[in-house]
Formats: sequence, structure tokens, C-alpha cells
Amino acid sequence: MKNDLPESFIIAHGDLARVLLQTTEKIVGKQSNVNTFSNKTDSLPVLAEKIKQRLDKINTVNVIFFIDLMGGSCWTLANLIRKQYKDIVIITGVNVPMLISYFTNLQQMSFTDLVNKVIKDGNRGIYSLIK
Repeated sequence: MKNDLPESFIIAHGDLARVLLQTTEKIVGKQSNVNTFSNKTDSLPVLAEKIKQRLDKINTVNVIFFIDLMGGSCWTLANLIRKQYKDIVIITGVNVPMLISYFTNLQQMSFTDLVNKVIKDGNRGIYSLIK
């Protein structure tokens, strides 16, 4: 039987995925349902294979890819993988407020409501103070 608890992947340029997760875990505590991947050391085909291997091992029906930049190489990679694994949700513009929302609401909301809340809370984290 598949698990209803979502599995998440943070896929970003350089060290961003790892640093976003570390920062978020300092606030909400250690998380077990998250994977970080970077294009820093792996080519896109190698990275794709690593992600697919992880997807094949997990036992869940709900998967979210948090991507740093829409249109970038990590986004392109996520979309290619999504063609094979149809149930993946891709959210771009990942930030710390978005991840805090995700981890704190993970077990309390339906998957669709969780995705919508995470996007809304990520947008709320963007603010400007202007004279």
C-alpha cells in the first residue's frame, strides 16, 4: 500500500538545495521525507538518473519537486522527469517560508490543499519595505 505522506525533492543550482534544507531544519527540526539534489557536480543525465532511482524506491503517491528557478536547467530536468512520473507536482521559486509551510502542514492537510498553502505562504515570504 502506498503512503499518503508526500515525499519532497529540493532541486537547485549550486549548494542552494542543501542550504535551504539546513536553514529550514534549524527552524522546524530534522525532516525525513526530503531529498536534496544539485547540478553542481553532476551532469543533468547523471542527476536525472539519481532522482529516478530515488523515485523508484519511495512508497508514496504524492511527490513535490521544489525548484529554484523556472526555466533553468533544474526546472528543465524536473519537467523531463515528470513526463515519466505523472503525479509529480513542481513548485518553482523555492524559499524558506515555503519550506517551513510545507513541513509544518505536511501531516495536517490534503495534498492539494498543502500545495496551495505552500505556494501562498512562499509568496507571503516576499515583501518589500519602501519609504
